[in-house]
Amino acid sequence: MARRGNQSHTARRAPTTAKIATAKTTSGDATVENRPSFAILLASLCGLAFFLRLLHVLQTFEVPTLVQLLGDAKGYVDWAVKISDGDWYGTETFYQAPLYPYFLAVLISIFGPSITLVRLVQMMLGVAGVALIGLAGRKLFSERVGLVSALMLAAYPPAIYYDGIIQKAALATFLLCALIAACVYLQSEQRWWYAVLAGISLGLLVLARENALLWTPLIPAWIVLGRRETHRHRWKLVGCYAGGLALILLPVAARNASLGGEWSPTTFQAGPNFYIGNNIEANGIYVPLVPGRGTPMYERADAERLAEQAVGHELSAREVSQFWMSRAWEDIRQAPGRWLQLMVAKTFMVFNRYEVPDVESMYIFREYSAPLKLSRIWHFGTLCPLGIWGLVATRREWRKLWLYYLLLLTMIAAVVGFFILGRYRNPVAILFIPFAAAGAVDLFVRVRERRWRSIPVVAVLLVSGVFCNIRVHEERSLHASCYMNMGISACKAGNLPAGIQLLQKAIDGFPEMAEGYVNLGRAYMLNRQPDLAAQCFQTALALDPRLLGVHFQLGEALEYSGQRQRAIEQYQRALAETPPDARAAEALSRIR
Repeated sequence: MARRGNQSHTARRAPTTAKIATAKTTSGDATVENRPSFAILLASLCGLAFFLRLLHVLQTFEVPTLVQLLGDAKGYVDWAVKISDGDWYGTETFYQAPLYPYFLAVLISIFGPSITLVRLVQMMLGVAGVALIGLAGRKLFSERVGLVSALMLAAYPPAIYYDGIIQKAALATFLLCALIAACVYLQSEQRWWYAVLAGISLGLLVLARENALLWTPLIPAWIVLGRRETHRHRWKLVGCYAGGLALILLPVAARNASLGGEWSPTTFQAGPNFYIGNNIEANGIYVPLVPGRGTPMYERADAERLAEQAVGHELSAREVSQFWMSRAWEDIRQAPGRWLQLMVAKTFMVFNRYEVPDVESMYIFREYSAPLKLSRIWHFGTLCPLGIWGLVATRREWRKLWLYYLLLLTMIAAVVGFFILGRYRNPVAILFIPFAAAGAVDLFVRVRERRWRSIPVVAVLLVSGVFCNIRVHEERSLHASCYMNMGISACKAGNLPAGIQLLQKAIDGFPEMAEGYVNLGRAYMLNRQPDLAAQCFQTALALDPRLLGVHFQLGEALEYSGQRQRAIEQYQRALAETPPDARAAEALSRIR
């Protein structure tokens, strides 16, 4: 088994952590080892991480969704610009995790609103995460495991991808690596400052990834149940951890209370998100409460409006969240069998190789980026089986590792309990990496010693490999949605020919996508082709009559095509929507 991290670097190692390749020279009777130190090797791996991320940033410089931001990315930057302009306190309780917009605001205040600079800073955070996971793997298992952990994260394509887009996943990955390193060093050395760092890093992580709040009681329980410290020292460490955590979360809770009258250390988004992931029509991935309105511009307003319409009076932020949570549980009680099937399906999704896209897709970025082409072989479907074998291979060390088991299981449960996106699943991958490295080192030793054909090894790798790599997603529709988003970005940036081409590619890939036709219709309107636009809008409504705003857009296309009577009919339908489209009233006044 792997040696303990607090042994001397030159101490004897068990077979699973045999020394990395060593060259020796002999002078008389003395033998001198000539091998690079751990620090040099780790620095080299950080250099590899830097090179891969920099190459990725340079090669994806002109991707449309990075030139013209959409969705959460645009919402974060708009929020950050508002903060950097002086609105640091805000006027509403937090609905989305606030740390990333404030992080962006600091960068904008110092360097200006440069997306490329933000990506470069995130790239450096990714390199720092590689160093931290390497140090943690070394301390937890051995030098070799630490170096393999660093190599795995340095070259892991999803990590490279998330470091290079405007999303909180890059910041969350760095904070998670810092939390893991702080806990590993606290376990080994019991210093009070490691407890403070654990509390601070977890507090910051909670403000970037809300479900990390579930971890807050695990670390003090782990400290108290430890056997190596005195009772008094354990409670001192718990106090230091709690102090670091409170230093970050208490001001946020007080701010929310001052603006909304209700205390919350993070956000008030749990209810709507739980409903999206567990309602009677849920499919395991994100579907907005109102079709076609899955952006920060609408999410909070739609959740509040629909909840208040249902109860008939105004609701506070907490009451809106509680409303959607109750609605979700009502749906679960109505069809418990279907919900259990959904939970099984989401469990398969969490462990699947596929990175479920949001607005942007790693698989489309792969067309631009050489480092992301590694994802054809080095992906979650490879990492997870190695991690599972690592859990098996290190099982005798469970007394040292049980905190990391709980962190991993809790995060898996948190993701399954809501809905699946690749960037939400990414913390699971980071937690798996030290175990995957331990598993890879164990397999290396077994192959060298001709012991790899044992039944447990083959069975675990074969079963987990199949489990993680079966197709469970409608990948065609997800890719089409991302091509559509790229087309929207290109059109907004003024490149209509490229935008129309990308939107047509999206529809060709998935002709059943109503939103694709809506956006292609808008592009044709911008390109002064109202007849083609009208055809697109009609097709969109035939595919999904619930789409809001499309009747008005169809009316506009018909009006510009000279079909005034048909345009009037569409404007009247737009006024009958809930909520009614105010633009339709103005259009009717004009056309009459």
